[in-house]
Amino acid sequence: MSVFQIREANPNDVEGMARVRVDTWRTAYQGIVPADFLEGLSYQRVSEHWRKTFWEDRTPGVAVFVAEEEQGDIVGIAICGPEQSQDPLYHGEIYVLYVLPRCQNQGIGRELVAACVRHLVQQLKVDSLLVWVIAENPYRRFYEALGGKVVREKVKEIGGRQIAEAGYGWKKLHDLAHLASSDKRVSPC
Repeated sequence: MSVFQIREANPNDVEGMARVRVDTWRTAYQGIVPADFLEGLSYQRVSEHWRKTFWEDRTPGVAVFVAEEEQGDIVGIAICGPEQSQDPLYHGEIYVLYVLPRCQNQGIGRELVAACVRHLVQQLKVDSLLVWVIAENPYRRFYEALGGKVVREKVKEIGGRQIAEAGYGWKKLHDLAHLASSDKRVSPC
């Protein structure tokens, strides 16, 4: 039986983080994002980009978390920080939240969100949150189950295609306080 731990990521985690990102995109966005774009995703390019972005040129206030199995495999990731578009109502943002398909629906995503909420409240002193998701993402109900409401919409170019995105918002992060747990270990997949 495996146990998972949520912890702050370090530069040695980028390869595992890249695998989670690429594998979840290829699964979740099949038929939504152009196939050639998904096929062209590279563990190595994502690793290099994230190493530079989150450890060499890290923006102040950004936090990176991983969900790690007992044997050290990374099965989930979350990246959060200040809201990026200067939104007047939402001041924190979760930029990235992915859990490998085999580990979904086990509480890992909720614990990663909880880690982000703690960071946003304690370190950045913000009390509102925005999360952007591809509108056709079949897993977007996850945010609705956490009480998120669609508050923004936009279109983004991905792989040469215009893709609609939905922004889920929480005006008060206290609404997500129930996610915080004293133990950062979650159930096995």
